[in-house]
Amino acid sequence: MNTATPAIATATTAKKNQYWEARKASIYLYVAKAICQKYGAQPTSVIDIGSNGTPTLEWHRKWATRLVSLDLRNPYSAPGVESMTKNFFDYYPAERFDLVTCFQVLEHVRDPKLFAQKLLDIGKVVVVSVPYKWRAGACKYHIHDPVDEEKMGVWFGKTPSYSYIARELNNVDRLIQVYRHTDA
Repeated sequence: MNTATPAIATATTAKKNQYWEARKASIYLYVAKAICQKYGAQPTSVIDIGSNGTPTLEWHRKWATRLVSLDLRNPYSAPGVESMTKNFFDYYPAERFDLVTCFQVLEHVRDPKLFAQKLLDIGKVVVVSVPYKWRAGACKYHIHDPVDEEKMGVWFGKTPSYSYIARELNNVDRLIQVYRHTDA
């Protein structure tokens, strides 16, 4: 019997919980939830791309009959949630989702323009957030800092329906934008 497995599972769970615990009171998440409720009101299908185990899908449980979490390593898992560990570029849904959320992901991906276009392809309303004008090198995992409205416009190829800069109490900013599939 392998006694290391429970320890690894416990450590992994603790790391997942630590990630969410450090972020759950963020102002940008509070604002993102309000923006989702306004622009993606009462969606019946929601997908969160790059969730890293965060339970933001729970914001939509009251209305959604389909909740999907997709992440390379750590999709959110809960009763009634389709948890998928896979590359977003290898995912092809049969129908568009009413709402697509993607929080703090685009700054990490190699081809953010292709990623943004795929977000638009799979959803009627897309709500995204990115670190706003973070200095290059401020986070070793970010490959596109600084990100601003102009860069997002290039990636999405259109003007957002709504844009908001959320400032945390520690003066860290995040840009939250809404894109609609039907936008010109």
